[in-house]
Amino acid sequence: MKTKYTIPNYILASKNTRMLHFVVDVFFINIVFSIAYLLASFVKFNADFPLVSDWIDSFDPYKKIIYRTIICFFYYGFTEYFLARTLAKYFTKTIVVLKDGSKPNFIAILTRTTLRIMPFECLTFLKGRRLGLHDEYSGTFVVKKEKLEVSKKEFSELQ
Repeated sequence: MKTKYTIPNYILASKNTRMLHFVVDVFFINIVFSIAYLLASFVKFNADFPLVSDWIDSFDPYKKIIYRTIICFFYYGFTEYFLARTLAKYFTKTIVVLKDGSKPNFIAILTRTTLRIMPFECLTFLKGRRLGLHDEYSGTFVVKKEKLEVSKKEFSELQ
């Protein structure tokens, strides 16, 4: 009977790396906000708000939170679905995978991204070796890409 590959603990990204991901991704998300706002300043909207940026400026604090949440959702969703990593993960050479080391499917990324919307969810992975909420419930892991490749190669050689 053939054994299936599973992610070993030693290739998981460290808590410090995960915190760095959060900080760097917030930086990139702010760049995305700025670019979206800049582009919105060139798009005509309607008679009340000549430009889309005027409309965005009129948002009350709750609408601004919703607007920022939507941009975060698309940033994480698109980058992790198409690249299996955010820009921060690219710089730290980490990648998002399923338990068997494969690329996550759409449902896993959608679950992972949706759970990130919860307030203070980013702090859930700080306690011990426990996975973060968005990792645990989506069945995903953030691992060092190079270590994953070596681990999978070693596993396949033993089979």
